[in-house]
Amino acid sequence: MLSALRIRNLTVTRKLALGFGLLLLLALLLALIGEHGLRSSGKSLQRISQVSTLFDETVFTREANYNYALKAEPEYLSAHDEHQKNLSDALDGLLNDIQEKRWPAQDLAAVERLRANFGDYIRERARADTGENLLAANERLLALQESINELYYAEEERAAAQVSDIRILLTAITLLAMLSGAMVALVISRQIVNPLRRAVDAAQRIADGDLTVQLHSQRSDELGMLLRSINNMSLSLRDVIAQIGSGSHQLAASASQLASITNQTQAGIDSQRSETDMVATAMNEMSATVQEVAQNSEQAASAAQEADHEAENALQLSQQAIQQIEVLARDVGVSAESMAKLRQESERIGGVLDVIKTVAGQTNLLALNAAIEAARAGEAGRGFAVVADEVRNLAQRTQNSSEEIEKLIAGLQEIAGESSRMMQTSVDQTHLSVNGVRDTGAALAAITRQVSNIQQMSALIATAAEEQSAVAEEINRSVSTVRDTAEESASASAEISSASNELARLGNDLERLVGHFRT
Repeated sequence: MLSALRIRNLTVTRKLALGFGLLLLLALLLALIGEHGLRSSGKSLQRISQVSTLFDETVFTREANYNYALKAEPEYLSAHDEHQKNLSDALDGLLNDIQEKRWPAQDLAAVERLRANFGDYIRERARADTGENLLAANERLLALQESINELYYAEEERAAAQVSDIRILLTAITLLAMLSGAMVALVISRQIVNPLRRAVDAAQRIADGDLTVQLHSQRSDELGMLLRSINNMSLSLRDVIAQIGSGSHQLAASASQLASITNQTQAGIDSQRSETDMVATAMNEMSATVQEVAQNSEQAASAAQEADHEAENALQLSQQAIQQIEVLARDVGVSAESMAKLRQESERIGGVLDVIKTVAGQTNLLALNAAIEAARAGEAGRGFAVVADEVRNLAQRTQNSSEEIEKLIAGLQEIAGESSRMMQTSVDQTHLSVNGVRDTGAALAAITRQVSNIQQMSALIATAAEEQSAVAEEINRSVSTVRDTAEESASASAEISSASNELARLGNDLERLVGHFRT
């Protein structure tokens, strides 16, 4: 008999095959016993039928002999002989069955007595010569009939005993089958249903979010593998849920931090946009100032040209201005000093223009960097803030340069005014000393050369002012580009902020869902 441990380690198929095989074996045994009982009952019925035939033939022979003894008619004699022959054949067949073991051996003595009684009847009837003797022979048939009844009842009792034995055996086997079925059901319940119930309960607990389920089984069958698989699944789910919970917490924290950084970036972008607008306004003002400087320089060049024309006229009148030449020379000296100052101021303007050009180049480079940083604002917003600070510094330097240019232009205008007054004084003195000038040609030529230099410097100043205006326009366009980029960055930052808030909400939802599981 298999031990409980070996049964536990059998596969489910083998368990079911073993249980139902036992039931089928008992059912087969029950069927075989039933079939044997039916065969035995059939044989008993056949023997009872043979005994009944003997009894009937005995009765028919006795009646025919009785009728013939009373009436002596040939038809009764024929009937008697026919039934007598049938009775003899039946006895011979019964003896033959006993010899071939189709009858129990204990019936052999009874059948032989029947045969002896039948032989006595034949011999006595053969000696009978009167009706009374024939009737006396019937007594032998009556004794034969009683012996047949005894055999009939004996066979009937034997058949009843066989039926009783078969019934008892069938009942015992049926009870054994029922007991075996109950044992098989109990074994299936304990070996299959109980583990399945444990697996179902564990799966339901896992489905309800309880991942603390632990199933330990030493079984080697499919149910043991199922329990271990559910336990491994619970462990794996526990690890996965723990990782998801940690990741969701980090996701929510990162999303919140990203939203905070995005808000700071948005504030920086708004500040940058405001300062960029201020830079654009300052650049517009500087451009207007530079254009005004260019116009004043052109007017100065025109005035210098007119002065040159007057100097030529004065050269023709130099013969008449000899007496006032010294005064004119002093005035012209003052004018030369003023022109020197004007040259120095112009050189300073050139230096300032160089600064403006340098600032313009750096501003252009920073604007390019600002565009690159704006494209990456979603990942590194602080870099754009640094670029914005640099843009503000450069804008401040540009504004300072613009103010210095304004001062220089004011000084230039003052010097130009002073030169104009001095030149006017020289003209007045020249008119006063027209009659006394003799040899002022060289001085007038020098004045003409100085005026030409003034005209050239004015032209250079106008050209530089125009170039500065162009640079200022380029800076203004770059600032506009930076402002547009800042607008796009602000829009992108707003979208990033919205996405960060949504990501934080999703992280919180995920964390709440993970909290449903118990690990």
